[in-house]
This record gives sequence, structure tokens and C-alpha cells, in this order.
Amino acid sequence: IVSLISLAVLSYERYSTMVAPTEADASNYRKISQGILLSWLYSLAWTLPPLFGWSKYGPEGPGTTCSVDWTAKTANSISYIICLFLFCLIAPFLVIVFCYGKLLCAIRQ
Repeated sequence: IVSLISLAVLSYERYSTMVAPTEADASNYRKISQGILLSWLYSLAWTLPPLFGWSKYGPEGPGTTCSVDWTAKTANSISYIICLFLFCLIAPFLVIVFCYGKLLCAIRQ
């Protein structure tokens, strides 16, 4: 999850640098640190709920790794999987598409 969120944050940073180049400063590590922290905290917020009862983790594949229990048919598990899909896959994907789409339009002008 954190990798996709980090890509969304990176695409937003590139977009904001292109839109407002006067605010872009290579030595501004605070903004970079905030982006990294945001991506990790967002990912943590979406990976902790199964530990507290919203869905659950279980063995995956040959049993060497664990992941969300994708086969559970309870309303609790289904709602978590839908929210995980929307907020950890669709939302970051839309941010990436929007930011790079705007960058492409700006470059073509």
C-alpha cells in the first residue's frame, strides 16, 4: 500500500512543482519529509483495522505470507475489502492520472 501511496504523493509533488515553480525548492526537505510521513501514516491507517476487528488477516498462498482474508464472506470483511480497494487503489490511481494528465497538458502547451 505504501508504495502506491508514495507514487501518488510523488506525482502530486511533480504536479505542484510544475504549477507553482516559484515554490519548488530543492533544499526544502520539510515538504519531502511530510510527503513520506503522510504516505506511511495513510498506509498504516489502512493496514491496522484488521488487527482491531475490521476484517482479519490470514495465510495466503502456500501459507508463507499473510494478507487480508480475501475469501471471508462476512459483511465486516467485504466492507473492509471494498474500502481498501477504493481508498488504497482507486484513489491513488486517480491522483496519479490527474497529476500526470495535467503535466502532459502543460508540457504540450
